[in-house]
Amino acid sequence: MLRVFYRVPGTRSMSSGGPGSAGHGRSHHGGEPCHEVDPRVGSVAAHRFHLVVCNSSSEEWPSRVDAMSPAISALAHGGARLPGRAMVTLSDFSPFKDTAEKSSSSTVTGGGGGGGGEGENVASKYERIDVAVFPLGLVAKQLDSDGVAALLRWLGHEVLPTSWSSTHTNLPQPPSSAFEHSWLELTNNRHIFVCTHGTRDRLCGIHGGKLLAELRALITSQGLADRVAAWATSHIGGHKYAANAIVYPRGDWYGTWCARCGSGSSSGSDSDSAVGPADAQAIIDAATRDIVWWDAWRGATNMSKMDQINAWRFHNDSADHVGGHGVTGSHPSADSADPFTHWIPKSSRRKSSVIGS
Repeated sequence: MLRVFYRVPGTRSMSSGGPGSAGHGRSHHGGEPCHEVDPRVGSVAAHRFHLVVCNSSSEEWPSRVDAMSPAISALAHGGARLPGRAMVTLSDFSPFKDTAEKSSSSTVTGGGGGGGGEGENVASKYERIDVAVFPLGLVAKQLDSDGVAALLRWLGHEVLPTSWSSTHTNLPQPPSSAFEHSWLELTNNRHIFVCTHGTRDRLCGIHGGKLLAELRALITSQGLADRVAAWATSHIGGHKYAANAIVYPRGDWYGTWCARCGSGSSSGSDSDSAVGPADAQAIIDAATRDIVWWDAWRGATNMSKMDQINAWRFHNDSADHVGGHGVTGSHPSADSADPFTHWIPKSSRRKSSVIGS
């Protein structure tokens, strides 16, 4: 099984219990104390893929969404058993210009903002599902339970990459009869998923909804709708850090509520609010500039808890040495690049394509 860990330069293996590990109070630079770790850091459960059931609506979501249809149930149960695990959520993510079109020539876009139709019978609606696989960028179309099984078999290949990359040219090809599929164009397009699952946790519904609205307003006002889109998603974990967001294709997770400081992460946030306008802007900056907003960073896809903690420590220790961004510093300004994200793989440059045809 291929397991890719984004190692911090100079640290021990993430599986060791040595001085570079999370349980010790000294930094991997030598004898200097580490920063107190932000409680959000390391809170992302290890997973290799994020499987997004498309064209859904938060109004349809019960507290637990994995039993909404046989296809969704098969996806959730099978995803949990994949090597490295896959997280499954529902979202209003609408990857196709015409979601009713089932042709393999469907165009995959970077913008939009669809939701499920009201009044539809939920069980019937989700008899067949479109599933987007992040961070790979594959979209499998109109899967029934058998199609879900075929997708899961393909995702179980040990040689599949765990990030978007233009160098992954030798992917195992699913049989053309297995399921129709397309590739998202992620060379320039960015997707932000915000948990708004209010029936699972009230905080996510309130703070997540506010962050999603602010993100969409900024995307529109800044003319970014052709390459950045914000979407609602069901439960991803970490209610107490709401609002929670994931940015793809990098796979960075953010939680805007800081339990330690008792307020939002951005200096522009009101002290009694978990979400402020600066939070939405910081996430958009991170998405469009391919950087990490360290002040609200929880971790990332395909990183172990120890990876996440050591990455955060490495950033803050290095920033201190050069007078850069500290633990409570604001997100990098638009005119200064963060030099401490160089070791985290940048979003790559894979051309849009259709495989298995």
